[in-house]
Amino acid sequence: MEQKQYGKSWYPDGALEFAGFWSDGMANGEGCLYYRDGITIQYDGTFRNNAFHGFGRSYRSDGSMHYEGVWNQDRPHERGTYYFADGKTVWYEGSLSFEKREGYGCLYREDGTLEYAGQWKNDRRHGQGRLYHTDGRTVIYEGRFEHGFRHGYGRSYWIDGTRISEGNWCCDVLDGFGILYDELGENVIYDGQLFNGVRRGSGISFLPDAIPEYEGEWDWNAKNGQGTLFHENGTIRYEGGFSNDSYHGFGREYTDTGELVYAGLWDQGARIAAAS
Repeated sequence: MEQKQYGKSWYPDGALEFAGFWSDGMANGEGCLYYRDGITIQYDGTFRNNAFHGFGRSYRSDGSMHYEGVWNQDRPHERGTYYFADGKTVWYEGSLSFEKREGYGCLYREDGTLEYAGQWKNDRRHGQGRLYHTDGRTVIYEGRFEHGFRHGYGRSYWIDGTRISEGNWCCDVLDGFGILYDELGENVIYDGQLFNGVRRGSGISFLPDAIPEYEGEWDWNAKNGQGTLFHENGTIRYEGGFSNDSYHGFGREYTDTGELVYAGLWDQGARIAAAS
């Protein structure tokens, strides 16, 4: 490679195209590439064989900054920062792999508040990460992501920082085993299976102070199937079938001291036939 020399090139109409270092007839080293007006900089940084390569900054045709960071053969790579249209507010800052967000990085909103911080893969949220409230400080979700969705184990929070839930997520909703908390984020109100964000399958609901209320089967947030309902002192109140939160099918009802009150068939909470 011949020794680098400083030089310039022009568009056919005479407007400045490039100013910087050359070798072997190509841009190599520090230089500036201009838009067709010959005034507005398109790229300012390092070149290798006419390609953006190394550290550099790219600009939009209005002069606002688009990207600054590392380049590899005309493509942002390794680490850099993208900006919103104003050229000042950061849109993304972090790791890259040939233009795509890959590795750890932070995504921001147009007002400058942090939206997401965590792992990326193929330009999508993927791996461990955190989502933030619009204040840019309060975490509203922390856990696993896959292909842009909350997916895997994670915790969600109210905007004041109190816990809402924790458990397995699938495509942005709780799905699988999970735990739901009260409005203060202190006491568990449900521990069990969830489907598409609602109670479905086997699970336990709780009264305040972690006292079990019901243990059994659920469907669409209601007691459905076989289960056991408890008194506040922890003794069994009812055991048997349920339908939409009502006693249904065969079941036994007890006092809070454990005495059997009724054993037989129920129809939506009404006794219809005692067992002989």
